[in-house]
Amino acid sequence: MRRMVPNCVRVERAARGDDIHGTDYWAYRADESRLSIDAKIRHKDFAQGRFPQDDLALETWSSIPEGVRQGKIGWTRDPAKRTDYIFWYWAETGRYLLVPFPMLYAVFAERWKEWRAAYKHRTQDSGGWRSECVFVPRVVVRQAMDHWANGRGA
Repeated sequence: MRRMVPNCVRVERAARGDDIHGTDYWAYRADESRLSIDAKIRHKDFAQGRFPQDDLALETWSSIPEGVRQGKIGWTRDPAKRTDYIFWYWAETGRYLLVPFPMLYAVFAERWKEWRAAYKHRTQDSGGWRSECVFVPRVVVRQAMDHWANGRGA
């Protein structure tokens, strides 16, 4: 993580209160400014093996709505999330990807329904709540972000 952030001198684990708002780590730069990083760890690297799937797990819902009850939007769609970067790390192979969250948010806010219809999505029951992720090919996400960054929309 440290070598991915320009002028980074140290990385520290964030406090629990920061984690609630989207910060797992703080990356401190030489001028003592800091950047918020949300780490997404995937133990298995599905881009390897017989049927490679190089995708990013993007959360649509962190608490799925049931009936008339209002659900809670997922981290990828949350405009209140105070995060500078998302850092994916695939432990099995050591691969990683660092993405600016504001750009990812802008693209996902516009395309999440389209991507949910087009790509595999899965609900996870974590005991007290159910969340949902859509698994979008990394190349698709990067292309959408490039279009957005170049003034062509997502």
